[in-house]
Amino acid sequence: MVKLMIVLLYLSKKGFDAVIDYLDSQYLKKELPANVRDVYNEEEYEKWIAYEREGGKFETISDIVEITFNLFLLVSNAYAWVFNRFAGMNVFAKYLALVVVFSLASSIIGIPFDYYDTFVLEEKYGLNTSTRKTFWLDAVKNLGIGVALAYIVVVVIMVLFDLFGNAAILLCSLVMMGFITLLALVIVPLMRIFNKFQPLEDGELKDSLLTLCDKNGIRVRKIVVRDASRRTTTANAFCAGFGSMKTISLDDNLLNEYSTEEITAVFAHEFGHAKYHHTAKSLPFTIINLLIIFSSLAIVLNIPQLYTAFGFDGMNYYFGTALLGVILWPVTTVLEAVSNRMSRGHEYQADAFAAKSGYGQALIAALKKLTKESLSDINPHPAEVALHYSHPTLSQRISAIEKIDSEMSANIPANQEQHTEKQEKEGEKE
Repeated sequence: MVKLMIVLLYLSKKGFDAVIDYLDSQYLKKELPANVRDVYNEEEYEKWIAYEREGGKFETISDIVEITFNLFLLVSNAYAWVFNRFAGMNVFAKYLALVVVFSLASSIIGIPFDYYDTFVLEEKYGLNTSTRKTFWLDAVKNLGIGVALAYIVVVVIMVLFDLFGNAAILLCSLVMMGFITLLALVIVPLMRIFNKFQPLEDGELKDSLLTLCDKNGIRVRKIVVRDASRRTTTANAFCAGFGSMKTISLDDNLLNEYSTEEITAVFAHEFGHAKYHHTAKSLPFTIINLLIIFSSLAIVLNIPQLYTAFGFDGMNYYFGTALLGVILWPVTTVLEAVSNRMSRGHEYQADAFAAKSGYGQALIAALKKLTKESLSDINPHPAEVALHYSHPTLSQRISAIEKIDSEMSANIPANQEQHTEKQEKEGEKE
């Protein structure tokens, strides 16, 4: 009965995801909002529709294989079988073996789909520039990093719960919060495993970005360029780190296709996040999120039937964390929706900051280019946006930026009129 309940919970999660995906795919038939109709010309629009539909079919096949694989693991008691094969080892070695075996199995199942996505789907629509050598090296690196991170998480949970019992709920939350913060600080060094970074050359763009930093009191450690063109035709940029440890990273595709004003506009948006302290404002919700997750984990770890039903002799930390994702999915879905709603609000604020800094139209131009070159969905279903989008849709962002630009334009004559009236009154006094 316990096994059946877990399987049904897993299928309900996948069924819910399938419904949202279906609604989103049907939304392609809707007329585009007026302010994004110029993103694609007629030929490009048909290309985007074809990419979305073909990608949707491919994702459905991938999901079916993933569901079948995971159901096999659950029904066959594969987790316990593998764990028992390493019975002679100490507990740390056994958990490492579990992480390695199932990470490797997941990669073996997923790599053919990743390969097809890269060298067939994205190649067909002009998004891929990666070589097969780069693809396989990335796959090995991703597997290694994934194993290391998963093992660290399992060991931290095991040690803290063994030593402190339920008090580990708070301790695990704090440790994970620190871990997340550390990753944010070292994101660029970690990305060097996959990419090369070169200092941005002196010139108009560097001067523009440094001027923007000085204007907003933002100190940066360095400005670097990432060799994204080795893998894709799409572009990205970000500002990582805290305080004076910030690093500005630009993709080389961005330098090749975007104007200085457009790139500066993108970073005016990024600096808006710093100006409004969005990272700090997100911390309380992140802590609450972690407390809910680890409180739920404490309950899951203390229900022996959840483990014996799947072939274990007793509680297993690795399997417990895997089960948590299945059991808690309705709660995590709500938490994700709340988190994304907060994030979309922050994105609006950052866009507004860029617009008020005089980069509204340049930001709109950059956003349209970014969307066009990545063949992104410009008209997603509202349910898809509410549940999964950390950013507002392109149409929503453009509307908000244009509203600010209009308000600023309307205020200019008003300010001039007030200034004229003040001069006239001073003249009368004289």
